[in-house]
Parts: sequence; C-alpha cells; structure tokens
Amino acid sequence: MKLTFLGTAAAEGLPAVWCNCSVCRKAKEMGGIEFRTRSQILIDSKLLVDFPMDTYMHMLTHKFDLSAIDSVLITHAHMDHCYPQEFVLHGEPFAHGMTEPKITVYGNATVAESFESATRAELKPEIAPSVPMKKVEPFDCFTTESGYKITALPAVHTAGEQCLFYAVEHCGKTALLFNDSGILPNETYDKMAKLGLKFDLVSFDCTYGHAKHGKGRHMGALDADGERDKMKECNLVHNGTKYVLTHFSHNCNLTHSELCKKEKDYGFTVAYDGMTVEI
Repeated sequence: MKLTFLGTAAAEGLPAVWCNCSVCRKAKEMGGIEFRTRSQILIDSKLLVDFPMDTYMHMLTHKFDLSAIDSVLITHAHMDHCYPQEFVLHGEPFAHGMTEPKITVYGNATVAESFESATRAELKPEIAPSVPMKKVEPFDCFTTESGYKITALPAVHTAGEQCLFYAVEHCGKTALLFNDSGILPNETYDKMAKLGLKFDLVSFDCTYGHAKHGKGRHMGALDADGERDKMKECNLVHNGTKYVLTHFSHNCNLTHSELCKKEKDYGFTVAYDGMTVEI
C-alpha cells in the first residue's frame, strides 16, 4: 500500500491565507517543502482520504489521474476536508475519457447534508448516478470498489457532528489515518482491539506541533506520543509500525526542518506535501 500525503496543513494552509506571522513569512521566503496545502491522502491510485478545496491543485502538482479514484473517505464537513462542489463536474460534458465511471463518496450525516446542499443547483441528473453519496456511522465496516476494507472510527472533533477517521486495509497491510481529532477515549481503543485491528502505519493529527494540547479537538506531537502508548498497550501496533505526523497549523510556530529536529527522537516522521510512504 502506497500513501501519498498530498496536503499536510490545517484549514488555513501554510503560509496561512491571511497571515503575516513569522512562520508564514519564513514559509513564503523559503518556499518548497515549507508550503503546505490542506490535508488529503492518496492511497495507491484508487482511494482518497478527504476532499479539500485544494484537490485540483494536488492533481496538477503531483500529476495523478483524479478520474481513476473510485472512492473518497471524508472525515467531516469542514471546508478543508469536504468540498463537494467539484463533484458536479464528474462526467460529460465537463470530463471525457475518465478512467473510472463512478466515484463513491463516504461520510457522516453532516457530510451527506453538505454534499446535497452544495451540489443541488448544478449536479446534472445524468451525472448524479456516477457520484453516489453513502452515509457512514462509527464502527461501520465496508469494502470499496477496488477492494479496500474500511473501518470508520469516531473522532473527537466538532461538537454536534459525528466526525470520523478511518482504518484502511489492503493486501494484508493496514493504515490508521487521523486527520482532525483530539485524544481518544479508552473505549475507542478497546473497540479497535476487539475488532482485531493492527496497524502498520498510523498518521496523527499534529495541529499544535511539538506540544501537548490535552483535551480538545486536535493534537500536538506529545499528545500523539501518548496515544501511541495506548495503542501499544492494546496491541494495535507492532515493532515495525510507522508513525507519521500531519495536519499542521502555522500556530505550531515551527518550520518543517524545525519540526523534524524535534520529532526525530520521538520516532515520528513529519509529513510534507507530496511525501510518499509504503507499507
């Protein structure tokens, strides 16, 4: 399984869209790896985790066939993870010679509502069947068109919305992909253990950089370190498991290289836009 971290920023991007803080100024000056677009992960060439407004830019920058994707897993309805308007263009006369004729969008009830309201005015009746929206509940298990086994898990994020994160299994390998979530209750880890999940890669929300945020709707690296300990206690990981940090805010107050120096001793890989990891 090959994972490409197409975007690795929090909602405002990095440099942040309206910001002139020191980190954003450094990012503008340094460019390259310091630029972070909104969070999205491509798995092999068939599956996307989240669909932000930067998806089109990701396709251009990383040169992949967006029409080959047959499934999208959306974690929650915030605009940096859920931009449904793009799906109205999934078919003729807007797109010719697509690799896959259908793309299934998975998400919670709030995502489904956002999808319906955002596409109502422009989604043509002849295109609509090629973009089915399927509602997902916590601990639902399902298999995508390309044979990826998905387990939806309850995130700790937005009050009033059942936000999700996902375990993705394919060809004997399993990745656990947090995008937006705070510290999980022990019950969630117990449930994952009962489901028999074991992860070869874990990608953590790291909105707050090298910090301990504590209880809240995001994490820092020191929170992720504690969550990793819980996973070890529940036998959800093994000695070869890879640990990745992503979803960074400029409020980390650290550049990419500065983050890498801090996280090296913790055994975390700091993701950057376009980074690939194979498990």
